[in-house]
Amino acid sequence: ADGQPTGYFGLEGALDQELDARSLSQKVVTDALGFSLSSQDGEQNLDGRTFVTTLRRDVQQLLERKLHEGMLKYGPVAGEVIVLEPKTGNILGMASEPTYDQAKYSESDQDTFANPSLSETYEPGSTFKVLTVAAGIDSGVIPPDTTCDRCSGPRTFGKYQIKTWNEEYHPNITMSEALAKSDNVAMIFVAEKIGSDRFCKYLQDFGIGSPIGLELEEDSSTPFPDDFHPVELATASFGQGISTNSLQLVRAVATIANQGTMMQPHILSSIYDPITGTSIDIQPEVVRQVVSPETAQAVTQMMIYSAQHGEAQWTYRPNHTVSGKTGTSQVAIKGGYDESKTIASFIGFAPSQKPAFVMLVKLTAPSSSIWAAETAAPLWYDIAEELYLLLQIPPDR
Repeated sequence: ADGQPTGYFGLEGALDQELDARSLSQKVVTDALGFSLSSQDGEQNLDGRTFVTTLRRDVQQLLERKLHEGMLKYGPVAGEVIVLEPKTGNILGMASEPTYDQAKYSESDQDTFANPSLSETYEPGSTFKVLTVAAGIDSGVIPPDTTCDRCSGPRTFGKYQIKTWNEEYHPNITMSEALAKSDNVAMIFVAEKIGSDRFCKYLQDFGIGSPIGLELEEDSSTPFPDDFHPVELATASFGQGISTNSLQLVRAVATIANQGTMMQPHILSSIYDPITGTSIDIQPEVVRQVVSPETAQAVTQMMIYSAQHGEAQWTYRPNHTVSGKTGTSQVAIKGGYDESKTIASFIGFAPSQKPAFVMLVKLTAPSSSIWAAETAAPLWYDIAEELYLLLQIPPDR
């Protein structure tokens, strides 16, 4: 970093000692009294290990270009895009802004050095609802055809009243419609059916609040208790009052895309050791089965419905089936929430039945519109259109 042979951030920070050049010292064989019997002359300097990443250059360049265009178009103060392959856990691309100029490292703002997708936590908002529904279906408390019998109005918890985002209410709403309409009250209904202890266990199994274990220096997490108070359970059901980082959310949704099986995310594909002359390929690694394949398929179908009939339906493109969900969350500040700002995000995977990628687009405090359907969602689809070409994904519609 900064012209010095030491890495502090990202891959270089995590793997600094492995990347550092090593010396083979002179080998000396002695007798029991310490007298030299033989020696190997000379000292050989060897390069450090060589690490090959999972990042695709073309995908990475696409994400950086499109995110920059989105920053100019939608005016957020920060933005992130992550693309991950659900069946392997390989990260194909990851971009964020603001960033720094590698040629002017010493002149850059140090706050931009860390990777925000790992180092920063946020309240994910409605993108989190897919996990709530998955937990409800998998636990057996809400079959996919369940309708909500407590969705005719706001819910009250002591001095707190929780409303839907647009103050419209839908008695007997189905779970697919609840995702499409992003109904907070319906999510409370689901979480209460699951119960606090069991809901927390599902979130832990989805990896929320747990370190990613990625080969990067920064890896933030905010563990949560083993159960929630009633109002905490209510708000957590729709992604408020609970924190995650971006990659944790991507890992969780990738689990749904991968038939309920969580894969360990990786950013390294192989390691070459110059001393042994061998190369080790990093294999896909199953973490655990979080929900059943049947649950994952049911949620996949609900996310298709949400993408086609939800607030962002106008951004949907005709040739590829997408399972997706918008999120417009409040920005937490000391003592409450900033009423003037939101975090707009869209997470989805495609093609829905044979997912080649999961992608999250996250924009912090966009100025053109506070709504994800008008900012993060169209940017997601713009990027996806080019991803289909780069990854050679044929149309499935």
